[in-house]
Amino acid sequence: MIGASSHAGPGFPCAHSGQRRPGLDCGETAPWWAENSKESYAGGIADAVTGLKNWHDSKTGKRHGPKVRFPRRKKKTRDRLRCTCTTGALRVDGSRTVVLPGAGQVRTAENIRPIWRHVRRGTARLLSATIREKAGRWPVSLRLEITAPRQPAPRTSTVGVDVGIGNNLLIVMYPDGTVAEKVPNPRALRESLADIRKANKALARKTEGSPRWWRAKRKLARTQARAANIRSDAIHNATTHLAKTHGRVVIEDLAVRQLIRGLRSHRKSWADAAAGEMRRQLTCKAGWYGSDLRTAGRWYPSSKACSACGHINADLALADRRWACPSCGTVHDRDENAGVNLARLPASQAEAQSDGKTGLARHVAMKRVNHLRKVA
Repeated sequence: MIGASSHAGPGFPCAHSGQRRPGLDCGETAPWWAENSKESYAGGIADAVTGLKNWHDSKTGKRHGPKVRFPRRKKKTRDRLRCTCTTGALRVDGSRTVVLPGAGQVRTAENIRPIWRHVRRGTARLLSATIREKAGRWPVSLRLEITAPRQPAPRTSTVGVDVGIGNNLLIVMYPDGTVAEKVPNPRALRESLADIRKANKALARKTEGSPRWWRAKRKLARTQARAANIRSDAIHNATTHLAKTHGRVVIEDLAVRQLIRGLRSHRKSWADAAAGEMRRQLTCKAGWYGSDLRTAGRWYPSSKACSACGHINADLALADRRWACPSCGTVHDRDENAGVNLARLPASQAEAQSDGKTGLARHVAMKRVNHLRKVA
């Protein structure tokens, strides 16, 4: 790609010498250049620049987290096809029509009437559209700048949200100990394991690169995509409802990567819970809908602390779903008790900071086991 762009056509300077080179035509040196949209080439260059920057920042210590290796070329059969369009004929023409550069009008399977209403009123501006291939389908993601989002009515309720790996995906509790709601866990991955194993075995029996191998691979991808879509739909519905319904939401700062590496029997359950994606969505939607999202410290004992007397049960194991407090004898459900402790955390910290008087929680230096910070 870089070598092809260095050969300039008539009237364009050469990338190496800066001088015009007559007699060279883009059609002669790169006949494939005009067959595709310029956005595909620009997107590839932008991804290469981002990869090099991430590698350099990781090497020099500017980037935190796991070390980033030098960018490498991806195999064509492993890299997902994608392209981001930012210029050209790019607009929304109706509740089911999107205009894309090079493709023209494209009818969407999903109804995009809310986006069309914003565009028609002039309260939204389309910035980019990303087209990607996923399990034989071509979804398009629209990035918009909305100037007048619709805000729900003011809310004053405070809830604590505990992520579950059992029958419930989310357990939402009020500070007084009552259950606000329990979101059922669709168990998308576990329910699809039999179909995924069957599709994997069928793929393994085919010769790689043959037409039947490609059909088997698409079938496996569709099976995995269905599980991912079921999980994504459940998380989107739950996070949107939380941000619209409650004024303050308190969650935990979970080490998802370490939890997945933990007990082998719980790995698929934590993958189904998707706690990291849930926190990411809540962070975005809380700002959209005017909700206050707070996160408790990673070492806060939400499950081990008794919500009745405050005693911390240090001997509580992960397999103990119900336990009795050794101090007061109160029997707790593990997830409900964690949700109550999270819901009470802002008020308890505000009371401790104001010497017994009620007030808003502020970001101050506190003990690590009782640390609360506001998500930016």
